[in-house]
Amino acid sequence: MDKETADITRRRVARLYRSAAISNFLVTVPAFVAYREYIDSFFSEKPNYPFLVHIWSGMAFLWGVMFWEISKDPLEKQPLVKYSYLEKAVTSASVVAAVALNNKQKCTKLPLRVLAGVSLTDIVWIPLFVRAHGKLRALRRGQDA
Repeated sequence: MDKETADITRRRVARLYRSAAISNFLVTVPAFVAYREYIDSFFSEKPNYPFLVHIWSGMAFLWGVMFWEISKDPLEKQPLVKYSYLEKAVTSASVVAAVALNNKQKCTKLPLRVLAGVSLTDIVWIPLFVRAHGKLRALRRGQDA
């Protein structure tokens, strides 16, 4: 891969991870500064344990910090990239399973708007992160040769 193509790839991956970081920040900060409005936008019933919402939001915020770190030098941080799509896959699978098992479990129904939210904040990022990982690995192989 020539230098110009490599630079374009680095810039695109950096932009992708910067966007992902901002997305995570925008989705998580409201849980801390406007909890009631945040919960009302996703759930018809209030969670029994608000601290779990704060834990989830805090962890998602920290993933955003990691995405920002990757965006500063994607090639250098390439070993971390796999964790970005793995994290998104775990969250997505958990929510999809909760919606799918909804009728089989004797618990409060998970609103479909939670699935819609996770589709926008997690599921859509998975193929983008996997593709970025492949591109960065190709760049690294080219540098090592």
